[in-house]
Amino acid sequence: MNKINSIQIIGTQRSGSNLLRLILNQFEQVSAPHPPHILKTFVPLITYYGNLEKERNFMQLVSDVADMLNSNPVSWGIEMQAADIRKACKAKNIYEILSAMYRIKARLDNADIWCCKSMHNAYYVSDMESHGIKPFYIYLYRDGRDVAASFRKAIVGPKHIYHIAHKWKSDQIKARQVLDMVGKKRFFSVKYEQLLKEPEQVLHTLSDKLNLPYSPEIMRYYNSQESINTASSGQMWENLTKPIIRDHYGMYVNELSDNDIKLFDLIARDVLKDLNYNNIHVQEHLNGTFTVKQIREFERANEEMMLKVRKNASPSDIKKRSKQEEVLRNIKARLAVD
Repeated sequence: MNKINSIQIIGTQRSGSNLLRLILNQFEQVSAPHPPHILKTFVPLITYYGNLEKERNFMQLVSDVADMLNSNPVSWGIEMQAADIRKACKAKNIYEILSAMYRIKARLDNADIWCCKSMHNAYYVSDMESHGIKPFYIYLYRDGRDVAASFRKAIVGPKHIYHIAHKWKSDQIKARQVLDMVGKKRFFSVKYEQLLKEPEQVLHTLSDKLNLPYSPEIMRYYNSQESINTASSGQMWENLTKPIIRDHYGMYVNELSDNDIKLFDLIARDVLKDLNYNNIHVQEHLNGTFTVKQIREFERANEEMMLKVRKNASPSDIKKRSKQEEVLRNIKARLAVD
């Protein structure tokens, strides 16, 4: 295998990805800052910038990416300059911009490998690879019902089980497609529950796969400045300044209703079984199809639940996110995005 110069974490949010990111950041050779979700944000907007071979258009995109990065809820600890990102770019596309800003951060951290935790990037792997970004992929997965219970409380993401189940199922299928695309040499699966129960064993195996030296210091991630900064940036990350909670799984049994669990299982039972999650609560003969009326009701309920979570969120959480949200609103307004 060629030398690893980048790592991409894939899977679904609320699966312990920030925990894994902070652990990886403990390796001296790795720089793993909190992601500003550049591809998820800008790939859908690219056509609005026009021909990126025109320097003016490309520089506007670089400037907008820098603004999104610098307003990230968890700071990178630097004010990234658009001119520096532009200078580091070897080609004029959004994927090179992503790579350039991570390379700059890694250089400042005296690291050889940059790590991106924007898990939605799994949907852009084909374009990433064709544009020269060939990372080592770490697929982190967790029981989807625990993911659903976590999303219910988080300020981010969908809230209705119908939407969470479909997202989780789609993300796991996409991750397996990434494996088919890049092969086993650049792919490693981490089961969240196993990471909690046997962290040293999992991390020893992962460090060998990455060809990085393992150190007990890795397990003391919770004392790092990056952990402190992340935990202080939102209530949903408050556990990141604590050691691994080894029994923090199976929470959905007490946090989701029986109907919620059955609905999730109905939609995603095939993937749950493929990943060896048992205790499925629906029969095989039942199908996961719904009427247009039911789906509209799910969508209405999801919107209401998201608004409620936002309304009840702490003022500090809202404030941490408001700057980046305003930056994106201004970008879309300037581009005349619907």
